[in-house]
Amino acid sequence: MAEFTFKQQANTSLREKVTNDLREAILNGHLQPRARIKEMEIAEQMGVSRGPIREAIRQLEREGLLISFPYKETVVADLDAEEVQNILNPIRFHIEYFVVRRYLDKMDDAFFAKQEGIINEMRAAVEQGEKTRLVDLDLLFHQNILDMATERTVMLTWQSIVNQIRLHFSKNLPYYDLNHMESDHQVLLDAFRTKDPDQIQQAILRHLESDDNLLCFTK
Repeated sequence: MAEFTFKQQANTSLREKVTNDLREAILNGHLQPRARIKEMEIAEQMGVSRGPIREAIRQLEREGLLISFPYKETVVADLDAEEVQNILNPIRFHIEYFVVRRYLDKMDDAFFAKQEGIINEMRAAVEQGEKTRLVDLDLLFHQNILDMATERTVMLTWQSIVNQIRLHFSKNLPYYDLNHMESDHQVLLDAFRTKDPDQIQQAILRHLESDDNLLCFTK
């Protein structure tokens, strides 16, 4: 933590501000996986008491970004490839394919225009080397799909894993071949245009496998 310094905090909505700053530090890679979280050091950097820091840590534990070991230490969570392939990706596939299959009729011109706009922004982000922006756009593309659902469980499930997905992306961004991100999402969107559930199912599976392959082959 010596190379990264937290900014001073205002008193308004202190708990939320502290939580947001700590979350951003993790998701932007300032605090790497397995890095130790030192309450006193963070409190001194932010100019706050240790109380809001403890509350923030508890919140980020619930989000899966921090892990606390009783009477030992709190560290930034880490995800290995096996967890992503066998836990996160299957969850992503099931909720996304469920929504697409049930809400095919909601995939109208407005939906496709919105998704094409995101893909165009991806292209610009690649050209400008904005890796963090690419992660945001990737997640937004998939959240737009899930937003079609009226089932509360869909979004609750997404919210329970989205920060872990972001953490995985942030950790592995140096290894991604960014040029594939735009084309991979275009292929997926083209499959949606067919309105064929079987084609869409296979496209989603290939898309998730593609994320893993980008990591495997560019390291």
